[in-house]
Amino acid sequence: MKQDKYLKIPFALIISLILISCNKDDAPKEKTDTQNNQSQDENGNENESDSAMTPEEAFSSALVQDILGENDDPDLQIYLEEQIFPLVSKSNKITIDRISSSQYLLSYDEAGAVKNLVIQKYYSPGKDEFVFEKKESVMNLK
Repeated sequence: MKQDKYLKIPFALIISLILISCNKDDAPKEKTDTQNNQSQDENGNENESDSAMTPEEAFSSALVQDILGENDDPDLQIYLEEQIFPLVSKSNKITIDRISSSQYLLSYDEAGAVKNLVIQKYYSPGKDEFVFEKKESVMNLK
């Protein structure tokens, strides 16, 4: 009978340790959840200030990030804002497709007719920067 008593003590200690360790795991999770909510609120506030984009920035962001699915091509976005937006700002429909790693096809509606621009991206070693050229393309897709 004494042996049963001595076996119960380690068993009770093990159970107590398990319960204590479970409670310790829950506390950091709650803290982490609170920190995540705070960081999401902070990010949300930052996003609100970022959401005040100019029409040109909204245009380039929609084409590059949403349609092309690229997260980071600031050169293309600047070119679209400065050179392409003034040409297509009155259009009802605009889309862009990547033809190759350095060519894009931008299609837009102008007075009921679909117009296409091929945008070519070049590297200029003399200037050490990327430059773009656009050419109007005639396409009859039927």
